[in-house]
Amino acid sequence: MTRFALLLLLAAVLAAPAAFAQVACGSRLFVSGYFSTVHVFDACTGAYLQDLDTRTRIQGAMAVRLGPDGFLFVVSEETSQVLKYRNDTLAYVGEFAATGPIGPTGLVFDSAGKAYVAGYRSQDVKRFSATGAAEGAVFAARAGGLGGPDNGLSFGPDGNLYVPGYDTHNVVKWDPRTGLASEALAPRSGGIRNTRGLLPTKDGAGFFVTAEGSGQLLRWNLSTGELVQLRGGLSRPTGIDFAPDGNLLVVDGESVVKIDPATGTTLSTVVAPGRVSGPVFVAVIAKATSTVDAAQVGSQFWVVGDAVFAGRVLDVPGAYTAQGTAFGPDLRFSELAIRRWGAIRFELLTCTTARFTYDSTGAGSAGFGAGGYDLTRFFEDEGTQRCRERGVDHADKSWVNGQWWGGPSRAGEGIFVDRRADGTAFLAWFTHRPR
Repeated sequence: MTRFALLLLLAAVLAAPAAFAQVACGSRLFVSGYFSTVHVFDACTGAYLQDLDTRTRIQGAMAVRLGPDGFLFVVSEETSQVLKYRNDTLAYVGEFAATGPIGPTGLVFDSAGKAYVAGYRSQDVKRFSATGAAEGAVFAARAGGLGGPDNGLSFGPDGNLYVPGYDTHNVVKWDPRTGLASEALAPRSGGIRNTRGLLPTKDGAGFFVTAEGSGQLLRWNLSTGELVQLRGGLSRPTGIDFAPDGNLLVVDGESVVKIDPATGTTLSTVVAPGRVSGPVFVAVIAKATSTVDAAQVGSQFWVVGDAVFAGRVLDVPGAYTAQGTAFGPDLRFSELAIRRWGAIRFELLTCTTARFTYDSTGAGSAGFGAGGYDLTRFFEDEGTQRCRERGVDHADKSWVNGQWWGGPSRAGEGIFVDRRADGTAFLAWFTHRPR
């Protein structure tokens, strides 16, 4: 290639971003298809991106919410579960809570990180801790005239929890300060049938409401009680949320349309019919962004377990990790969720070398993978000398205490072994998530 041609090629490459670059959308649109799964779209253009998961796992998809820990939470009504997914990669994390046969529909979190799940069959709202532990119902079944609590469950600007009554065509509110439930919107107000979606308005005055049976989109002012129809004639409107541009996204039949929140006029079709089967919920959620300085810290975490040496081998069938609380004044040991990570095997070869293998595959594991590598002692000490004098097979294994590593090629990782007086050896592995 001549120098002139090379310069032209470089000029074209440098000019291309300015001419053709498009600003990436910062949010995804999640649409729950009750008879399909949760489908993921570009929230700005409506372009299909992927399915969040298969119907094998998500059955009867309902509410999708961003949790206080930054993960995505999905209600799977037919399996009576709340499932958890990463908001960056959309990878499945695990079950957050098993709700029991309550017919879970709606999901919302309070400022303390507790989860509230509407039970269509149980006719109430159940509360779960930040780690998914059941804490019981927050009010009695059918309190306040509630029937068929649905997935529009939402906290209002006044701090009360509002629950749409699908079967009773009303809305019930629960005051967390008093624990009392009462009727907030009388049955069939404004002609509504089958109350479904509740979306807090941006001015903090009340809610947008969808009424599936009557095909309505309404605006409800909490302080005055005024209920105004913005739009009629919709086909079974259910899910509702704000689009990135401030307009409303509303389920209309088998599609999702964009509606002007001031006039109720349909502006465009964002998701056309054919992709989602039985759409019941929409959620616009900002993509995960990290504020962590990657130059300073990475994806480090600890895996720990304990066992008793059998000869030269320390088999740890249950190695664990933990999550669910925060350091400092917010540390709550009761909120810790201890998760089985997988299995670890530590086999002594000499007084200064060992073989390390791990298996984190299959059910009941973190899905980290399987592998292994050889270790050497990071420091030789008095224990090393004692081992050389007695031999590696001596019954006293206290000499193993200390730090082991995989050499320069495994820099950033380390194994810590501490053999207690009762013969149990505690092993801690400091490692990183695989990329």
